[in-house]
Amino acid sequence: MSARQTGDTTYQRDNARTQLFGTMTDRKVHRDDDSSSPYGKGPRFDYTQSTMAQLESQSDEQMGQMGQRIQALKSLSLRMGDEIRSGNHSLNDLGSTFENTKEKLKGTFNSMMDMAKRSKVSIKTWLIIFALVGVLFFWVWIT
Repeated sequence: MSARQTGDTTYQRDNARTQLFGTMTDRKVHRDDDSSSPYGKGPRFDYTQSTMAQLESQSDEQMGQMGQRIQALKSLSLRMGDEIRSGNHSLNDLGSTFENTKEKLKGTFNSMMDMAKRSKVSIKTWLIIFALVGVLFFWVWIT
């Protein structure tokens, strides 16, 4: 069902949103004299002392708020940097731990192979024995 049949006007554009510079009457500059110069007198702004003081206090307040936000972002980034450095340190420690573990397992495997060669029992036999013991433990654990 289309929007035209239901009477829905959401497909139409909002005039206030689509007019970038207002209507034609809003864009015309009313001049006191009829000169064609673009540098004619335009709208006058209020530059009184109280208005300037109010604008300056608003500016100071907004600068203070921005300073606080920048401080918060700075402290957040510093804490993130500390966390990243500690994470890198932990990862380095973990890497060295894995390296030590690898060396220990390699030494244990080499010792086991030397033991298997000296005992005149093949490695396949040892694996079958370990598998049977594992199955026995599993059977006891289940029942």
